[in-house]
Amino acid sequence: MSDNALWIILQRLRTPLLVIIVTYAIAILGMVLIPGLDDKGEVYHLSFFDAFYFISYTASTIGFGETPYDFTYEQRLWVLICIYLTVIGWFYGLGALVSVVSDKTLKFELMRSRFRKQVEKIKVDFIIVLGYTHVNVEITKQLLESGLKVVFIDESEENINHLMLEDFSQSVAVMVGNVLLIDTLKDAGIRKKNCKAIIALFDEEDKNLRVSILSKFLNPHVKVIAKSTLYETTTSLLDTDIAKVQNPFEIFAKRLDIALTSPHVLILENWIYQNSDLTDIALFLPRGRYIICGYGRFGKALQEKLEKHGIDYVFIDERHLGKREMIENETFLRANADDKAILCEAGIKEASCLIAGTQNDIDNISILITAKKLNPDIYLIARENTMEEISIFQAAKINWVFMIESILINKTALFLADALKHRFLKLVLYKDEIWATSLVNLLKSQINKNPTLITLKVCEDEAYALFHDLALGEDIKIEILLKSLSNWEKKSGAIPLLIKREAEEILLPSNESLYIGDHILFACDNSSKEEIELIASNCYELHYARFGKEKESQILKKILLAFRL
Repeated sequence: MSDNALWIILQRLRTPLLVIIVTYAIAILGMVLIPGLDDKGEVYHLSFFDAFYFISYTASTIGFGETPYDFTYEQRLWVLICIYLTVIGWFYGLGALVSVVSDKTLKFELMRSRFRKQVEKIKVDFIIVLGYTHVNVEITKQLLESGLKVVFIDESEENINHLMLEDFSQSVAVMVGNVLLIDTLKDAGIRKKNCKAIIALFDEEDKNLRVSILSKFLNPHVKVIAKSTLYETTTSLLDTDIAKVQNPFEIFAKRLDIALTSPHVLILENWIYQNSDLTDIALFLPRGRYIICGYGRFGKALQEKLEKHGIDYVFIDERHLGKREMIENETFLRANADDKAILCEAGIKEASCLIAGTQNDIDNISILITAKKLNPDIYLIARENTMEEISIFQAAKINWVFMIESILINKTALFLADALKHRFLKLVLYKDEIWATSLVNLLKSQINKNPTLITLKVCEDEAYALFHDLALGEDIKIEILLKSLSNWEKKSGAIPLLIKREAEEILLPSNESLYIGDHILFACDNSSKEEIELIASNCYELHYARFGKEKESQILKKILLAFRL
């Protein structure tokens, strides 16, 4: 129990305890002073122990009888007074005890003490997650699956109760607390060396900025994953030097840019995120007139990409509903996008694509339905703000749905749980269509439609045999890890995607030499995964992969020599 909790209990129960002590003292003193008669009719006085024993069971209404002899009427009269006196004292004390137990401050201090102990016991890397939302819950599940520990804080006790009902694979330390206070972040373990990051994805972006600033002073080495869609907030977050900014609007605008030039890159991205496999249909966006419903931060992010590709576009926004005007060479309509007349005036019948990007999911669905009636062949893109409405969007048969929550889940979880996969994806996003198409076809033909991604670090723990051979100065190429253990002349089918070596990154390495400390990302199937792990960790398998013959056992060799002698 923490000092604060103990202090609260002592402070609240001080008066009730004094009342019980005083009533017991009066009752015991009276029992000692009032004379009684023993079984011989002689006068006697109860000892303090006998009086305390009698009052203890009498005050608690147990009632074992008169002891050690039958009481006189004077004693019985005093006992009657003692019964009411002590019962009143006990009722007062028990009422105070119940009040203390149900006290919110005490409950908070007890929970805080238990939370601190849980955090203190965490010896592996852990992440602090702020705020109970669907996004944070899904991120937490992925972090736990990757072997990271999670500490969770929310201001609402009701939210914490809901969180404790979530089906997590491991226990999660949770606490009710104000995430914007320094003491709360300290309790969450922000100062510990194994605290790797804090996730702050609040819609109120000033909260994310405050968390980033506090974290900067409490632990400059921790990384803050913060949501920001405003230019001023983003600039301030980046100035802290520890914030990793997640802007879902900029992320989708980048995806739209890629879809217009290299749609197979998006297939690779969805495969890495495990949203789909490599047989997914490439999003070849049409050229022509684009109608975007909703401007604001989302529209501004799209506008830059549309102008980059020279696409004709018009924005419809209803921020001043009832007042309509055309500005900037008919590129902006200030009106209700769910109005048939407005859509027709924007050129819906000749348009090739409509993007419903308002902040209201129901409005977006309504706009899409109206647009489809006016132009059945139009390509539809929808913004889904919350995954609660996912079934409605699926039923609407939309060509491309981008989910704000899904973007935040994928980006944050991959960045924290698997840095090598995240880095590979960053490099892939800047590749062209020819490169991406070639890689997709290679993965499908050489492995399967949904290869497994594994990472290997050339260190003693993960690659014992490889580590020791390299430490002896041996030159080992990456192709050695791709050998088939059933037939040395064949390859296992795995494909190395990335080698990260300090500041150097080698994308799709062919026959690179390996060094201690290398991080390698492979695409493989289950059998080739096992072979890579065996070659890297088993000295006999590594010898076979290098030379095509079995390695002789030194122990067996010595035994055979001994028999020959």
